[in-house]
Amino acid sequence: MFFSGRFQAALRTQSHSFLLITSILLLSLSGYSYALEPYQATYSVSLKSSISMKGTLSRSLTKNTSGQWLFEDEVSALLASIKESSLLSIENDKIQPLHYRYLRKVIGKKKKQEIQFDWKAKQAVNLDNKTIPLQPNTQDALSYQLQLQLDLQNGQRGSFHYPITKKNRVEVLKFIEVGEEVVDTPLGKLNSIKLKLDRGNNAKRETYIWFSIADKFVISKLKQTESDGKSYSILLSKLTR
Repeated sequence: MFFSGRFQAALRTQSHSFLLITSILLLSLSGYSYALEPYQATYSVSLKSSISMKGTLSRSLTKNTSGQWLFEDEVSALLASIKESSLLSIENDKIQPLHYRYLRKVIGKKKKQEIQFDWKAKQAVNLDNKTIPLQPNTQDALSYQLQLQLDLQNGQRGSFHYPITKKNRVEVLKFIEVGEEVVDTPLGKLNSIKLKLDRGNNAKRETYIWFSIADKFVISKLKQTESDGKSYSILLSKLTR
């Protein structure tokens, strides 16, 4: 064996945390123009903890022949990976998810989620065949990120609220505008709008997201800090329009 049992256990724990935080917190890399045109972007992903790890996030938006869009993420790291996608429609700057998929692999172990949206019946159905009532503008765990980008592109500021489907329920995510900062990336210094994920006054985690103003609010950086000092971050490294 290349690793001791104790090291393997630690690595498994860190890989799981690394991918879990990445999958939950990553926000859209696209701006308004990307909601209408295909694009690809790459981010470096890092975890600073007892065992530091690095990985890569690849994101793309493509349009099929029926006029629907496929929004995809793929995260790769040591002995672990995530694939996440949202099939959706876009009309009048509003995102409507149609089919959400998620697959995480950590040292041979898999976790899978899938949600099918039926907007005529105003409900979604998950892998357990349980139904989730839908209210107007409900998003999935990936499509809301694209809606956030569209809202920033269209001038919304201050605060943001998005109802999103989880495994078997709808949960509201809230974001608050903090101000403007310059983010140093491999693409240069990007003047960015900074948002905070609002978890309430007693939250033990802090999450901040920066969006590049000159690049139509492409995300330039994301960072989360845990109560124990661990941190997770992504940084824009490549953007192809």
